[in-house]
Amino acid sequence: GPMDNLVPTPNPLKSPTQADAGVADQWRRAMREKYEGKFPGPAPRTPDGKPDFNGVWIAEGTPERPAMTHLGLTLLEDRFKTNLKDFPYSICLPPAPVPGDAGGGLWVVMHNRTQLVTLFEFPPNYRLVFLDGRPHPPDIEPAWMGHSIGTWEGDTLVVDSVGFNDKSWLLQPSFMGPHTANLHIRERWTRTTMGTMTVELIHEDPEIFVKPWKVVYTLFLAPGENLTENICENNKFQQLSTGQNP
Repeated sequence: GPMDNLVPTPNPLKSPTQADAGVADQWRRAMREKYEGKFPGPAPRTPDGKPDFNGVWIAEGTPERPAMTHLGLTLLEDRFKTNLKDFPYSICLPPAPVPGDAGGGLWVVMHNRTQLVTLFEFPPNYRLVFLDGRPHPPDIEPAWMGHSIGTWEGDTLVVDSVGFNDKSWLLQPSFMGPHTANLHIRERWTRTTMGTMTVELIHEDPEIFVKPWKVVYTLFLAPGENLTENICENNKFQQLSTGQNP
């Protein structure tokens, strides 16, 4: 495959939070046992008849294998050769362009007629999708989260995001993917039952991907959980920023 030529580092990192990976897996298993399958029945609806996405959710992504260009492979290989020393979160910058690209975890979703807001623990800690019919601005100032607008296709909310800077990484297990400022992300949010939801992300960036790259998130409702305060300044990845494995 197109990623088989990557040169691994000694004791290669699977992610910048490799030291916490075992704890994260245990946490996900505990959350599944506590909540998954516990809320049957149809998805609730908003007053205007659309599926209601409000809730506290546990999300986990299943990425396709990305088909990358030569430039994309080179940038990705360089990151692992230098032990991810330029990972933005190692110096407390936002790690990923949308909350889904941080690998999932706990999302607090707030939804009304004009906006969809997702809260998460990584900076900048929130992401806003406009649902009021506005278009993307003609001149978008590049930003970590880009600019997102949503429209409905039946019971599925389709989110379109552009206007990203090129500083964040596309984060999935064993993949710390690069992107350019031309990144375009399309999402499809579907609440299938009271307790389950899927969010499909399609990443388009012709300089990095030979074809669009898809990640599908499965979410289950976890109403007894909430976000914890996470102040990155107190927990910088100093080993990563100096090119060393923790």
